[in-house]
Amino acid sequence: MGILYNVGVGAGDPGWMTLQAVQVLRKCRTIAAPNVRGKMTALSIARNAVDLSEKTILPLDLPMGHARVAYEAAADMLDTALREGDTALLCLGDASLYASASVLCDKMQERGFSVEICPGVPSFCAMAALSGIPLALGDAPLHIIPYGCAYFEVLLQLPGAKIIMKCGNHMDALCSLLESMGLLKKAYAARNLGMKDCEIQTDLKKARYSGYFTTVFIAE
Repeated sequence: MGILYNVGVGAGDPGWMTLQAVQVLRKCRTIAAPNVRGKMTALSIARNAVDLSEKTILPLDLPMGHARVAYEAAADMLDTALREGDTALLCLGDASLYASASVLCDKMQERGFSVEICPGVPSFCAMAALSGIPLALGDAPLHIIPYGCAYFEVLLQLPGAKIIMKCGNHMDALCSLLESMGLLKKAYAARNLGMKDCEIQTDLKKARYSGYFTTVFIAE
């Protein structure tokens, strides 16, 4: 049986893929990638870094929300692929950070397969690099907060800088909340990092953000 490699392809720019990720993709016979409403963004990134023309491409339909039926079906497809050889499962950003691929990896381990993780550049690190603003210095804390999580407003009041993820479709509400808390002037956002329409906005009120690939940073 083959090994399942959970490969983070980074935040959008194929140049942000690690050497380890490239080496793994070159050796795996099958490349599995999420297919979200007909789009395979992680696969597109990987194809710009590695020649995948002779690989078997395995699209996995993974709707948001961890739908049990969809994940079981994807696990069945991976099961078949792994019995033929090593398989790479692509994910955007880092493979351990809010990655749907991690759910699948857990399922494959329960089925007796070996799993290895290849880390990738997460969106907020890419945003810091492009903007030239450090995320944290010295002993200052850095909080990673998904939009709308439990105690969301309480977490925003913690000392230190904050990363807000999964907020692309909630920018109006987030702007209003940050303004009421006096945090709006410390915030900036990035959309589609590493992609052709990448944009970093320091004035969230002027931002026209929507969609999944949006990250907000609130400076200390």
